[in-house]
Amino acid sequence: MKWLNWRIASGNDPGDFLPIMIGCLFLLISVPPFVLLLMNADQGSGLIQRPLLVWFAIGTIIGATFIFFGLRMCSCPGSWLYRITHGRFFTR
Repeated sequence: MKWLNWRIASGNDPGDFLPIMIGCLFLLISVPPFVLLLMNADQGSGLIQRPLLVWFAIGTIIGATFIFFGLRMCSCPGSWLYRITHGRFFTR
């Protein structure tokens, strides 16, 4: 399976951790408000609650995607993390 090249990383060097940092930042910004809105939303916030949930869910998905592809770039060939992120679950 051919993966797309990511231009966010500087030259796609193995060990470039910029995508992981961006993903952690996205998750740090969007997961706590998402959980708080799900658990403790006010009764009068019906109009703004759904757009905010969608917005924070999109941020969570983007953050998880950045972390996944960042781990894919940083993993060493042959390791468990390399096999998981490259879709090779059962081969060595």
